[in-house]
Amino acid sequence: MARRRQPADPRQVTFQPPGDDRASLAGPRTRPSRRKSLQWTDRINTGARLDEDTIARMDEVCEHTSLGVQDIWESAINYYCDQIGIPAELPPGTERERIPRPSEPAADPESLTLITVRLLPATRARLVAGCRQEGLGGQEFIPDALNAWFDHLDQSGQS
Repeated sequence: MARRRQPADPRQVTFQPPGDDRASLAGPRTRPSRRKSLQWTDRINTGARLDEDTIARMDEVCEHTSLGVQDIWESAINYYCDQIGIPAELPPGTERERIPRPSEPAADPESLTLITVRLLPATRARLVAGCRQEGLGGQEFIPDALNAWFDHLDQSGQS
């Protein structure tokens, strides 16, 4: 008959002298290194509060063009900036400038919904330059750009 081993006392510490050839029971835990850099880091978070009519038009354009919200914002801002004469290439660093605040507070901020997208640096720079040129805040400029682009799509029969 085999002898049963007594269970080890969990309070007892077992000392292993340095240089012991046995493998450690608890190996070091290291994080796997990243092999590829993240792809979205060049985009810049940008948000605006939109009214229900603009959101409804944006949803309709999403369905008809199969573009996402981010692509719609990119196209709309670039289209609108082309119309008001903002150059496509701006000096480096302008994309990180703050978007001007609205010139007037919203009449009913509770009726607006915050939409946030990640814009390319060139589009963000054009947005800032357009806001400054028109004397508008981002809260006013972005819905104007979206609705101008939606009107353009309606006229050209693309939506």
